[in-house]
Parts: sequence; structure tokens; C-alpha cells
Amino acid sequence: MLDSRVESFLSVCKYKSYTKASEELFISQPAVTQHIQYLQKKYECKFFNYSNKELKLTKGGELLYKHFQNAKTNDNIIAQKLKEISKKSKRLKFAATLTIGEFTLSPILNDFINEFNKYDITMYVDNTKTALKMLNNGEVHFALVEGLFNKAEYESKLCKIADFILTAPITHPLASKEVVSLEDLKNETVIIREKGSGSREILERGLFDRNFTLENFKNTIEIGNVNAMKNMVKKGVGISFLYKDSVNEEIKNNQLAEIKVSDFIVKREFNFIHLKNELIKEEMDIFYSFFQKNIN
Repeated sequence: MLDSRVESFLSVCKYKSYTKASEELFISQPAVTQHIQYLQKKYECKFFNYSNKELKLTKGGELLYKHFQNAKTNDNIIAQKLKEISKKSKRLKFAATLTIGEFTLSPILNDFINEFNKYDITMYVDNTKTALKMLNNGEVHFALVEGLFNKAEYESKLCKIADFILTAPITHPLASKEVVSLEDLKNETVIIREKGSGSREILERGLFDRNFTLENFKNTIEIGNVNAMKNMVKKGVGISFLYKDSVNEEIKNNQLAEIKVSDFIVKREFNFIHLKNELIKEEMDIFYSFFQKNIN
């Protein structure tokens, strides 16, 4: 169990508010203030500043937040492991980003559940930003992500190199061409993922590297669901950049066409990541081994 002053610090970081922290912790606001003052005196460092009436972390505050957040996660891990000693089953929670969760894992998920039948398994499917947040907060044991992240902060292992491709209706004029360029797409409506998704971040970075932005396209439509995006492409609403894993069946069945873009060839990593912690490393290696062998 963490010290109450640590809990106060983490709550203030979470809400950027002493008042909301006191409400979450069911203690008075002066008590929260005293806890923060105690930590600042102990470490001889100021952790918060007010800027434009907003509470912000100092560099020292950011460093302490990472330390205390890791400590809380470790505390949750050891608490769970102690509980599991007397139980027949274990809890396993993991997150997967949308493409991986809905398409890459779908063919092997039943095998995973059978392989690890001693675990009560929960899988969350969300965008990269949310998956990383859940991992950092200790809400999941590991995550499978296709988005960008700081590898220095996690234990990460490669599962797969995936193609990021342009798709269009099979009746689209672009589908009859062997290859196109980004310039050929300027008059198109492009269907994109929401901010915070790995696919959106990779698309924007890939365009930026080629002196393009989303504003270069005629129109953009933002959708937070891959299946909805595919259906809109099928109906001719627009074209879309998607991971090939998510559209393999549609391309195979001539429902969608893959458009080769000469100056936009993007391949991205699908990674298995977890927090750096020796208590869970051996167990995480077993889970990773399964995905490494079974994800094509």
C-alpha cells in the first residue's frame, strides 16, 4: 500500500486540481496541500506551477510522477500475485489497438484462450493512446500496439512488420492504374482514423516525411471504427489508408482494391509491450512467445 502522500500527489497530477484530488481521496483540500508541501520539502523541489490559471507539473514533478506511477503499478502487481497464491485461476488483462485486436488477433484468439486456460482473460480493444494509458496505470499486464511509443519506457518485442496501404472501391478510377503518386490523390476524399490512434499518427507522419499533410486532400472524414471505414470505402464515400491485415479478406474477395502509391510505401511494427518489471518478465515472455509464433 502506498503512502497517503504519494496517493495525494498522483491524484493532483491526474486532475491538475487540489480540489478534485481531495474529492477523489475523500480528504480535505488542506490535507492534500499539506501532503504536497511535505513531499516538496522532503525532496527540496517544487512539483507544480500555475500557468494561465492551470496547474502544471515542473520537470521535477514529471520525474517524480513517473517514479510514483511505477511504484503504484508495482504495488498492484505484487498485490495481485499474493492473491493468486491461494487461487486456482489467475487474472490476465491486456490491451490491443484496433487493427490488431479486431483483425490480426481474431484468427488466433481462441487458441490463445485455450493455451492459457488457467487464466481469466480480459482483452480491451482501443487506440494506441488509450492502450498505453491503461498499461501505465497498471490496468493491463501487456499491450499489442501498432502505433508509435517511447521504447525506452517499456519492454518491447516485435511481433510483426505490417504493410500500411491505400484502399479504394474496386470501381474507383485509381483501381485501374498499376501505380499512382500522392499528387494523384489531391482531389480525393480520404477517410481517416481519430486522433490518438496509431494509424492516424503513422499516416500523418508518413505524409509529413513526403512534404504532405491531410490538408492536401480535397476532404477528410474522421471515423473511429475500422469496419465502418471499410464499409464507407466500399460504398464509394472515399478512399482510406489502412493496415493490410484489416482488409485482406475484402481484397481477396474483390470488394476492395489495393492502390499502389509509388511515393508512399509504409511498413510499421506490431509490438508486444509491457512495463519494465522483473516480477512479471518471465510470465510476459511466455505470452510473447505465443504471439510471435502465431501472428503471421
